Amino acid sequence: MNRRKAIARLLLFGGAGAAIAGGAGYHYFNKKPALGDLDQYLPLIAELAEVIIPETDTPGAKSAGVHDFIATMIRDCSSRKVQNRFLYGLEDVAAYTRTKYGKSFVHCRKEEKEAVVAHFEKKSRPWEGLMGKVSSRLFGDPFFVTLKKYTVIGYCTSMQGATKAMAYEYIPGRYKGCTPLQPGQRCWATE
Repeated sequence: MNRRKAIARLLLFGGAGAAIAGGAGYHYFNKKPALGDLDQYLPLIAELAEVIIPETDTPGAKSAGVHDFIATMIRDCSSRKVQNRFLYGLEDVAAYTRTKYGKSFVHCRKEEKEAVVAHFEKKSRPWEGLMGKVSSRLFGDPFFVTLKKYTVIGYCTSMQGATKAMAYEYIPGRYKGCTPLQPGQRCWATE
């Protein structure tokens, strides 16, 4: 065998291996998701959302019912890619917490929960440039990006979040296009 044939075969087998791996990954994220498992993860989703928007002098994400909103958005308004990636992310959080702390995420202390969330936030950072765009197009948004997006949307559109965490005027007066905020004033709930 000469060198050219060896290199050609090596490239052929390498390309075939990459195509098989890519196809398996594509199938992994586009298969029919097990959405029945989403209900068993509701306490985990509630705790994750509470770490993202904790209760302070304003209500937190858990008391605003954001976990139900997230489950509804994943179940009814997301593509298969996003559904699968979100479910795999929840499984990954549960497994990581069990191996790292020996207990479920729900039973962890506040510092442990924050460390787990920081780990998954760092892990879910999208790639830069063209590779990030291709990955997002083929496999959907990463788990933590979806979780944060739906947590913020759910909180800001909930009654608790809109009325107690933001400035809310039930019946607005006349329209003022550019109104400066007063010192210490909360952001407006309506645009």
